Amino acid sequence: MTEHYKLITCFLPSGRGAGVLERLRREHGLGSASYHHARGVGTGTKRTRRSYVASEREVITVLVRAPQADEVFRFMFFAAGLDEPRAGMIFMERAARAAPLVLPPGSEAGSSAAAPGP
Repeated sequence: MTEHYKLITCFLPSGRGAGVLERLRREHGLGSASYHHARGVGTGTKRTRRSYVASEREVITVLVRAPQADEVFRFMFFAAGLDEPRAGMIFMERAARAAPLVLPPGSEAGSSAAAPGP
C-alpha cells in the first residue's frame, strides 16, 4: 500500500524560519523539512499603487504524511505568526511522489556530533 504525502509551503517574515523549523523537528518529529531566504518586490496599496515595496521572507517547505498534514498546517500557521495581518501565507498540496527523510538510529534531527579529537 502506497503512503500519501502532502507538501506544505509557508512564507513567513525573515528571521522566524529557523525557530519554526526547530520546533517542527522537536515537537512533531519531522525530518523532511527545510527553509531558505527569499527576497522580492511587491506593489503598494491601492492608494499608493505606483510605489514598490521590497520584502524579505523565509520559505519553509515540509513533507508530511497525509493523515498528519492538517495538524502540522495548523501548528505552522500559529508558530510562524501568520495570524497577524500581512505576516505571510501558507498552503498545502498533494505530493505526486514522495519519500521522507529517515534518520539513522541514535541520531537526533538538527544535531551535529563532533569527531573525537586526538
